[in-house]
Amino acid sequence: MNAHGGNRPRLLLVPGSARLASYNARLLDDFSLRLAGRCELDLLLPGQVDLPIFNEDLEADPAVMARVTALHRRFARCHGLIVSSPDYNGQLPAYLKNLIDWVSRLAYINPRHANPFVDRPVLLCSASTGSSGGAVAIPHARALFGHIGCVVVGDTVCIAHAGQAWAGDGFAFADPVHEQIDAALERVLRLAQAFEATSPAGAEAR
Repeated sequence: MNAHGGNRPRLLLVPGSARLASYNARLLDDFSLRLAGRCELDLLLPGQVDLPIFNEDLEADPAVMARVTALHRRFARCHGLIVSSPDYNGQLPAYLKNLIDWVSRLAYINPRHANPFVDRPVLLCSASTGSSGGAVAIPHARALFGHIGCVVVGDTVCIAHAGQAWAGDGFAFADPVHEQIDAALERVLRLAQAFEATSPAGAEAR
């Protein structure tokens, strides 16, 4: 139960890389430990996606649309999103863009399903082995998630030289990075609580 007496908000954690052991997936694991007991967490693993490259012709394929519908349900049940993605040549990975293209499309082709992104807060993050920490793709991510209706949190978390920060069983961050992460998570959690209190997710998850 949250401080207002309602259910705890549910956050969907979305790694933007298709690699199971990517630094972005590991960063979301770090976030999960920090958020434990404060909200419900749902980690969308790449192996649970299994979508072809977006093609409207495939909207007639029942097997494809069943997978899209199941993913739509997970987005619709959440009260907030945390997306952690690398940048590929300064852009978002095709895997992440394809996932969002499919899930956002369902509301247009099936009126039973509402837009699962509208008004939901999203915290955008990145971990990269390079010096930018993936920050060059963040503006593209802001444009994408803002376009589909999300409330994009002003804070971001960008971890540069992630391989050097990885200690084998977790990240070894300096204190200022810990503080930045905790502040960003606190903000998205607060916004998710507000969304849950005013417009509980779940009714859309049919």
